[in-house]
Amino acid sequence: MQIFNHSTLLAGHILALWTMIVWGATFSSTKLLLEDFLASEILLFRFFIAFLFLLFLRPKALEFRGIKAEILLVLCGLSGGCLYFLLENIALYFTTASNASVLVSINPIFTGILGFLLLKKHLSRYFLWGFLLASVGIVLVIFRGEFSPTLSPLGDLLCLAAGIVWSSYTIILDKVFILFKGQSHLLITRKVFFYGILFTLPFAIFGSFSRGDFPLHRFLEIPNLLNLLFLGFVASALCYLSWNATMKILGVYKASAYIYTIPLFGVLSAVISLGERLDGYIVVGGILILLGLILSQK
Repeated sequence: MQIFNHSTLLAGHILALWTMIVWGATFSSTKLLLEDFLASEILLFRFFIAFLFLLFLRPKALEFRGIKAEILLVLCGLSGGCLYFLLENIALYFTTASNASVLVSINPIFTGILGFLLLKKHLSRYFLWGFLLASVGIVLVIFRGEFSPTLSPLGDLLCLAAGIVWSSYTIILDKVFILFKGQSHLLITRKVFFYGILFTLPFAIFGSFSRGDFPLHRFLEIPNLLNLLFLGFVASALCYLSWNATMKILGVYKASAYIYTIPLFGVLSAVISLGERLDGYIVVGGILILLGLILSQK
């Protein structure tokens, strides 16, 4: 067992906090880019930047371990590398960055449900109570106490759909790590990015043809350039490295606890950078979702 000194442990906590702040801010960053870019374009450029950086860090190729293992990597690229982020980006057309950051945090509960349905894993009574509590929070966040026929919670429902896709990705990725035991997680992640790019490319091309042009001046605007670099280089590539370091220093369980802070930083980022209104429903709903998540993990 590896033992770290106090300075190293402090560095681990700082890295974890920094990673969560960055990941929380990605919702607002994406929301800003949607004014000039398609959802599929943002995803394509984000993953391409991250892929190039990880390739620069480790040019070595991931070892081929059979057709089954490669198919699982393809499925990871389709689910976690393409569909999850595509649904999340499209959702931000219709909902606020605050709502999105809160609703996608429900992923661990969806993972537990899929594990029960597909892998017959046991669900504890804590999980069921946590799921019930989080469900009440979801209703509060989506409907804001209003259940009129004119309400259109499409964006929020897309966030929940993204959560289900991410949970599927998590289950598949767990099998990938088993099949690629001993291989660098960086190489595995880079391969997932690669397949994610391949699956996203048709959406981006179709979107550009549908729009009829591909304006290059968007890339020359400083805010757009900074947000693309933030999503690709900082949020996808650097945060991958910082999160790996965090888990190595703090351990999986202590590090994972920080994930519950993403909605907090996501909402704060949206309020500060986008001027989104912070109402009582999202505060109470967010707290219920957070408590439900914590309870479900007991």
